[in-house]
Amino acid sequence: MNPRPEPAARRASAARARRALNQGDAPLYVRLAGAFRRRIEQGAWPIDAQIPTLEQLVAETGASRVTVRQALGRLEQAGLLARFRGRGTFVLRRPERDARCELETDWESLVRAHEEVTTELLKCEPAARPPSPSHPGGRSAPAYQFIQRRHRRHGVPYLIGYAYLDARLWQRLSAAQIENLPLLRVLNDMPGLAIGRAAQSMIVSSADFEVAELLGVPVDAPVVIVDRSVFDAEGELVLETRGYYRPEFVKLTMRLR
Repeated sequence: MNPRPEPAARRASAARARRALNQGDAPLYVRLAGAFRRRIEQGAWPIDAQIPTLEQLVAETGASRVTVRQALGRLEQAGLLARFRGRGTFVLRRPERDARCELETDWESLVRAHEEVTTELLKCEPAARPPSPSHPGGRSAPAYQFIQRRHRRHGVPYLIGYAYLDARLWQRLSAAQIENLPLLRVLNDMPGLAIGRAAQSMIVSSADFEVAELLGVPVDAPVVIVDRSVFDAEGELVLETRGYYRPEFVKLTMRLR
């Protein structure tokens, strides 16, 4: 007797999952782990619930049993899943989501942002070349200092920031300002500096190996990328930044009326 045919909706869903997993440069088990992690984040796999069997996941994704086991093993190591002999695999908890930050959309709010945040200075060195402004309309400064920092809320890394700061302004800063304070706040409060224009843009992309390691997320996991350009009153680019945020820690609110 032939098995019952799979419903068309389930076949279509499985095909979409296979196409999505075939995209990207990361190993398949890493991409699978990211996809399974998002199911936990979004509640498709609820806490204390049993997830689909290994055979079901293999049939859905088209991956080998070894690959699916590797993906589930990453989530076990993260404390999100647990396997029980004779019972199956169950969801223990969701990834941390309680340290949200508001992604501000105006200068004054951005200056006050990043309260209750701890900052770790990863790199601080002269830039080999001027940055490419993410927002055109100004000119480059003679030289820049490159600064890379990791920001945490309640001990959880949520933002990796890369910054190019006008080297003349960098020389005026103390070590404590460079290590701990938001650079926008530093510039806003700097005597003699007049900010002429600032612009911000945001896209959703995926984490490469470096960002994934620093944020503690799977390779190819979604990240929110925020680019900012700050020009002085003379039209010179004094600060260019790029921030990679874990999306579950970001809230964007805009007043529409």
